[in-house]
Amino acid sequence: MSAATLFAPLQTTARSTPPADVRDSLRARLEEAALNATAVGAQVLYDGWLVRFERSPVKRVRSVNVLGLSTRPLDERLAYCSSLYARHGLPMVLRITSIGPDFSLDAELESRGYTFTDETRVMCTPLAPRPRVGGDLQFLAVDAGRFAAAVGDMRGSLPEHVAGHRKRLEGLAVDISPVLAVDAAGRSVAAGLAVRDGDLLGLFDIVTAPGQRRKGYAGALVEHLLAEGASGGAATAYLQVEPENSAARALYGRYGFKDCYAYWYRLPAEHADA
Repeated sequence: MSAATLFAPLQTTARSTPPADVRDSLRARLEEAALNATAVGAQVLYDGWLVRFERSPVKRVRSVNVLGLSTRPLDERLAYCSSLYARHGLPMVLRITSIGPDFSLDAELESRGYTFTDETRVMCTPLAPRPRVGGDLQFLAVDAGRFAAAVGDMRGSLPEHVAGHRKRLEGLAVDISPVLAVDAAGRSVAAGLAVRDGDLLGLFDIVTAPGQRRKGYAGALVEHLLAEGASGGAATAYLQVEPENSAARALYGRYGFKDCYAYWYRLPAEHADA
């Protein structure tokens, strides 16, 4: 299946068409803010591409991100980036977005045998002042170390991935609010990160502890993070979710989130299993 056929529904169906009030300039700003919220220490700018080398299971921190149009031939760019990833002992991954700026790149990669994987939708919603959440949960603002440890425990992450998560959070230049939802017994039942970048509020690492799911904890935490963001002056909230994660999409839809744009990854055939 060609890339044009594969992504035609994203561009044309009512389900996934961006809201009319989501301007191209806002989508570009959301993409910029999401990159700021996942900044890494090891990266290179190369001919319009931001090439990242974080050792993590999270592809967006170890992939090529297309920031602008390039001047060099594509095969030259691919060879250069492939050599960089090889020196870092990582598979090469390219992250492509539906908002460009290089709209021919996906088809050109497909023609070279690059494999498509892991589409993600960026959802957004306007923010307005809202009441604070009540109920039995307590929302604790914690430091990056405690937050990364709690998220890692809920996800069953390896120790090195927890350490990498903490390091990335501590290295961000934008404002972050790591929050744990704690029940009456003092247990951390959910976690969520709000990242503030100007008037934009990004929600990341929304996770519920095993055994505590389907109790409304994630929804209560999202409501809390949105209320805090709105009270602090944020005008738009955004998050990232896989299109097949119907439960999460339904949850976020209750708070007004709609599809804004999408991104996906292309890998060389030899790295398709990486």
